[in-house]
Amino acid sequence: MKNFFDMFMTSSLLSKSIMMILVLMSAYCWSILYIKWRKFRKIRITNKKIRSIVEGRKITDILNLSLKPDDNPLVRLIETVKYESPLEQFTDSQGKKLIRRVFPDAAIFRDRLDAEIDVILAHEERNIDFLAATASIAPFLGLLGTVLGITSSFWEIGQQSTANIAVVAPGLAEALITTIVGLLVAIPAALSYHWLRSQMKDLVSELEYFSKNLIVKITKNR
Repeated sequence: MKNFFDMFMTSSLLSKSIMMILVLMSAYCWSILYIKWRKFRKIRITNKKIRSIVEGRKITDILNLSLKPDDNPLVRLIETVKYESPLEQFTDSQGKKLIRRVFPDAAIFRDRLDAEIDVILAHEERNIDFLAATASIAPFLGLLGTVLGITSSFWEIGQQSTANIAVVAPGLAEALITTIVGLLVAIPAALSYHWLRSQMKDLVSELEYFSKNLIVKITKNR
């Protein structure tokens, strides 16, 4: 670790700037991964609870439930159905005033639920693309540092007219350290991106399945 620090301190200002940019990008990537990991973990746990609560219930019973948390994707779909199914007061054959829900056409529900799913997914995938960008850019930033280090070595050789190891070593060390930092940033970012994309894919499948189940329950209620 001490050698790594020494190589960093002896690097040129431009190489130091590149490495600092890489470190900041890495820190932001890790913060995204941590926040998303906690969010998807919470979604998995709460989704399981919501599914167990609504399973086997009629749509009218589901809409009368007070489900938490409000920001849960499945709860948001249920709230969408509730919003599109207003309560209506009517009088039965005996003159009693009763309240019932008015369900519009299933096609309307399908469009509204699809739109809500798009909004949910757009919210959940925010910042994920930054991981992909980092995985793509970091190696090139490391390569830029490598080129700068090698260029510095050749410059010193030309200036001193010698290829002594003491002359070229600092430039080569600068080249290697930026390459290492670039790879250390890019590899975790790439792995995190693909993991989060798989989580998004699972969420899409779950939301679409739940949405279809709601529509089926609405159709049966007619």
